[in-house]
Amino acid sequence: MRRYVGVVLVLLVVFLGGVVLAQESTVCGVVFEDVNGNRVLDPGEQGIPGVPVSNGLEVVVTDAAGRYELPVRENMVVFVTKPSGYAFPLSEYNTPLFYYLHRPGGSPEAIQEYPGIAPTGSLPQEVNFPLYRVEEDEDFSVVVLGDTQVTNHQEIQYLRDSIVADVAERHSSARCAIVLGDNINDSLNLYPRYLQVMAGMGIPVWYVFGNHDMNFDAPDNATKHETFSRYLGPTYYSFNIGKVHFVVLDSVMWDGKEYHGEISEDQLLWLEKDLALVPQDALVVFAMHIPLVSYIDRAAEKHQVKNREKLFALLEGRKALFLAGHTHTIERFFPGDSFGDWSPNLPFPQIIAGAACGSWWSGPKDDLGIPLSYTRDGVPKGYFVVECSGNSWKDTFYPFGISRQMNVSFFSPRKGLAGFPDGVFIREELGGIFVLANVFNADSHSKVLCAIDDLPPQPMEYRSLVDPFAARLHTGLPDWMQMKGSTHTYIAPLPENLERGLHRVTITFEDAYGRVFEETRFFEVL
Repeated sequence: MRRYVGVVLVLLVVFLGGVVLAQESTVCGVVFEDVNGNRVLDPGEQGIPGVPVSNGLEVVVTDAAGRYELPVRENMVVFVTKPSGYAFPLSEYNTPLFYYLHRPGGSPEAIQEYPGIAPTGSLPQEVNFPLYRVEEDEDFSVVVLGDTQVTNHQEIQYLRDSIVADVAERHSSARCAIVLGDNINDSLNLYPRYLQVMAGMGIPVWYVFGNHDMNFDAPDNATKHETFSRYLGPTYYSFNIGKVHFVVLDSVMWDGKEYHGEISEDQLLWLEKDLALVPQDALVVFAMHIPLVSYIDRAAEKHQVKNREKLFALLEGRKALFLAGHTHTIERFFPGDSFGDWSPNLPFPQIIAGAACGSWWSGPKDDLGIPLSYTRDGVPKGYFVVECSGNSWKDTFYPFGISRQMNVSFFSPRKGLAGFPDGVFIREELGGIFVLANVFNADSHSKVLCAIDDLPPQPMEYRSLVDPFAARLHTGLPDWMQMKGSTHTYIAPLPENLERGLHRVTITFEDAYGRVFEETRFFEVL
């Protein structure tokens, strides 16, 4: 028996222009400026011309009166691409109401474990979409969260009291937030409370579909997202802010048994039509779950987008940025990058944005009772803020609960050193001891320098190594959660001629935008 308890399609009913049933070959309606804010097209309210509307495959623009007409597709989602200078009404969860679900028969019988979509019946005469005119500057910021991935109510509390509270306090002026998938960790019954808590950030929230947001009883790719769509609508769509065109893609392909990274052909067909309406000089920002490529999973094709070259072909001559989650690591790639003997071979920048849950809400707890949960590359749980100015961008990583932008440790590849505490060394054994800096948001455009005491700073060398500081926090965790090498660890040797006594090491990190961060640590030589 299928379960359709409290289906949130109610929130879409306000858009329907009438109760007379339409012909099932087309869907039509008006995108209008909702002057009185009642979400209903009233006499005197004007349609908005030139707004893209899609059925998930075709894309049309509204005419001079704000009207659109699209072919009906079986089990489609009709959605609007937000134009700059406008905003959608928001649901009780602070999610934009930009779509209409058309599922005449509801979710398939196979969807049993978690509630799917109730039958929507025949199309109404019109499906209208309200928009509000807003002041929208070309300079704005967007909060970007990697995997929140809550498994139970306790982890929702962790999320509430850490990331949500931090964003609400520090970034209330952000235009919106984008959550990069794996919102839930398989327990899809958590969605109502999860969305309610996430609304506490106080800004509109756009969601990406992840492989742990999936109905695992779905027989195919077309029905893998029934519960997700019940609450959040389409798994791919676009919207505009200022001179930036945001595109959310579903990079999870499901065959009924296994998933892998791939963009469906329907999405690619839609995207080609969507981009045709975007000015060539606009910045296009993609948000997806499974990344184009990743360093930590470079040997696992299923964790990368196998048909990424088709995406690149659609973007030729454009300025683009890709944002992704999935790996629970921070990885920043630019064209021409290489890391040891591996290269991402990407024609556009990509940022894998860590994880809001860190390493799946694991490890020792802080003074608030929240797991420290450092990720597999030794980075604290946290989130990004992407600042846009015209068609340019810069990003900042905000680790939760700490102010530093790096961990500073020591390591030696040699065996048999005296068993002193961390940061205490025998003078005769200084040879082969290195300072290791895990610089969370470093990339090939960064400068990382190391200075010992008052000696001139020296460039540090990139080396993919486990962060010893963070590794201690993963003691006792399963093997698959243990630390691995990363794209942002750097080393410098300790001088062998240091005198006995207390010494200071200072790491200076200049990021791609010229901002400088410093971290100092003391050590001893006996």
